[in-house]
Amino acid sequence: HFSRALLELFPGQTTGKDSRDEIIDLMIISPGKEDDDAPPSAAATADDDDALSRKRPRGEEEEEKTKRTRVDESVAAEEAKAKSLNENNKNNDEDDDNNNNNRSGGTALIRGLPSRWDERRFRLALHEMRVTGHTKVKKRTGWTHAFVTFNFPKERDYCLKKLQERAKQQREEEEEEKEKEGKSDAASAGGAMMKGGASSKGWKFGKKVTMSEARDKGGKNSSNNEEKKEKKKTAKTEARDAVCPLWNVKYSEQLKMKKAKVRKALAMVTELVGKANEKFKRNNTNNNGKGSDVEGEEETEQWLKDASARKNKRCCDLVGIVRSPVLEGYRNKSEFTIGNNNQGQPTIGFNVGLFREGNVAIGEPVGCRNISKVAICVQEAAQKYLRDVAGTEDALPSWDKRNGSGFWRLLIVREGGCAPSMLGDSNSNNDNDSNQNCAAPAWRKWLRLEEGERDEDEEDDNAEVTVNGIDDAEDALSLDAPTPKENSEVMVVVQINPGKEFEAAKMEKALKGIRDAMETAASAFKPESFFITVQLRQHNELVSNMAAADAHTSELVVGDRNTANNKPMVICEHMCGLKFSLSHSAFFQVNTAAAELLYALAGEWASPNGNSLLLDVCCGTGTIGLTLANSVGKVVGLDIVEDAIRDAEKNSKLNDRTNCEWIAGKAEDTLDVVLKKYGEDVKTVAGNTNEEEGSKDEHEEERRQQQQKREFLYDDVVAIVDPPRCGLHKKVLNALRMETRLRKIVYVSCNPESMAQNCVELCALRTKNMGPPFRPRKAAAVDLFPHTAHCEAVLVLER
Repeated sequence: HFSRALLELFPGQTTGKDSRDEIIDLMIISPGKEDDDAPPSAAATADDDDALSRKRPRGEEEEEKTKRTRVDESVAAEEAKAKSLNENNKNNDEDDDNNNNNRSGGTALIRGLPSRWDERRFRLALHEMRVTGHTKVKKRTGWTHAFVTFNFPKERDYCLKKLQERAKQQREEEEEEKEKEGKSDAASAGGAMMKGGASSKGWKFGKKVTMSEARDKGGKNSSNNEEKKEKKKTAKTEARDAVCPLWNVKYSEQLKMKKAKVRKALAMVTELVGKANEKFKRNNTNNNGKGSDVEGEEETEQWLKDASARKNKRCCDLVGIVRSPVLEGYRNKSEFTIGNNNQGQPTIGFNVGLFREGNVAIGEPVGCRNISKVAICVQEAAQKYLRDVAGTEDALPSWDKRNGSGFWRLLIVREGGCAPSMLGDSNSNNDNDSNQNCAAPAWRKWLRLEEGERDEDEEDDNAEVTVNGIDDAEDALSLDAPTPKENSEVMVVVQINPGKEFEAAKMEKALKGIRDAMETAASAFKPESFFITVQLRQHNELVSNMAAADAHTSELVVGDRNTANNKPMVICEHMCGLKFSLSHSAFFQVNTAAAELLYALAGEWASPNGNSLLLDVCCGTGTIGLTLANSVGKVVGLDIVEDAIRDAEKNSKLNDRTNCEWIAGKAEDTLDVVLKKYGEDVKTVAGNTNEEEGSKDEHEEERRQQQQKREFLYDDVVAIVDPPRCGLHKKVLNALRMETRLRKIVYVSCNPESMAQNCVELCALRTKNMGPPFRPRKAAAVDLFPHTAHCEAVLVLER
């Protein structure tokens, strides 16, 4: 059936059985003698049925059906033989492996496989190569690669050795074919048809040829094919396309795209909560046809009705998007991968392709508009050193993911005090007596709306916000890129693999050489030189560049100035009038100027009167809580990571914040503890709210009157959350929902889609024991990542 489609593309072919095998070989159905038994993929069969709409005789269909059944039985039998052989070999090698039982063979990535193969077919191929000892094989139809996990390293090495021998054999055969192709055009055409097919030496891996490529070879859509090739070539050579894909898009257009992304997420909240409510009602209807008693059902149905009637069906008003004040070089932390480019030269930059597709080339950060000038200076100096010593006895190889070897792995550049402050002098503003965030007015200056966007259905509470429309000249309105200042600090971390194959003296000499190159470049930097404050090395022998949490980290060069002066391995960043001590792995917003606006907006919405008890849930190192400490009455930070809590305490002492408290523990356990401790000091928790009206108990009434006369320290309880891209854990969401004393949540999200998913748990109808649902009140988009598709969102939920 499939060969007919190819015959339409290659009308010059004959129609006998031999020609059918020859055409299938073009599609790389390895190995030779098993070709007829290779099961076709479901996707390929579906595509062929669409391509050939004409019907075939019934007898022919029955014959092919019988043949496919025979193929499945044959493959299953071969698979059983392979499993049996593996078990026998394992038993025979058991004694040899007693000393290596604690060592895993790891997982190997095998590329260049036929896309039609499924896992069964690939297992047969391994069996034919006498490869044993694999515990897990993963191969899907459509993949040109597979993953194989082995028991022990020697079994993995044997498999890779066999594959390398097969690849070498294939190259030799291809060279012979090229020599034959040069003799005549006819021989050339015939050699191309047989490439990747059967041979007298058995099966081999071949070049993947798809239906579209076969059609293009036939002369159709050649111009379109050239365009696709050019696009693919650009994607593999330009790092800026991978790091900042919107580098050539006007910033005004970027703002519109990101605002639409957040608007879509708000509409998703309406849709998901509505569906969740319908499901809840179906599952909680009693025998009388009435639903169970659910708290907040009427209010929830009302806001859903209002949202459905609103333009774009968003769950609440979107006040606009706060643009980034800085567009060029705004990142205060850059992580460069060290490897080789397409020409094999040592390069420091970014991956420009997917490893699973066999692309391990590194592209230089040329045209990456989000990378700072300081980071580029350090990167260029380090790269120049690696290229200068390449080919000499001092050269050390870069890390190669394919075989897990190499010395140079990663270059991290972190900066502090380089970004412009939205508060003026970021070092002089430390007024603890102020109850208002002095950065609050700043975010309105950078708030943008599209012209004519404000509708009649906008709520009155946003009417006082005066904003500008998105201007086509937004690029020209930006502040200057961050540059080193007198109090700026720079940290450089070089990640290496200190393998046993590298001599210690040679490693130290190389590290000293790259250190000297970076320092020389920093001293010559224009317009003003800078000093590399902290220089570190990090050891990483894992497969991934993500080092372990306890990875060895020390001074870059043994006996360096950092050790001599006992200087801590941290730098300071300034934001919202505060200082933050940052280690090489500490989380901090990469766009300092835009982060000031984000936290100013979140603080104003969290506590308009500046007298709330703020719960910083999943607080990390306390960045949000500390920046909002002047905007609220009290900050209590909660986090399950004890190291993060210790860092938050250090930052609190560094800035003399006395109204902050940090607690280590799970949110579901610590929320109740905190509110029991401070509950009597909170107005809405202590009892002078409408929820206690109607109590006929004399003692309760007397207590309520006494509480009305007393003065409370805090007006209400507000939680602020800033989760990672995956969103909040369900246990945290349930803890927030079940804590009825909590009346407001300010959700800061770097992924609006996951935020919408979390809102279902917080806003949809649930049973009474889960607490009343929240209602979305207002939202805003904040652009912290210009020239990328990412965007922050701030959403206020109340009940």
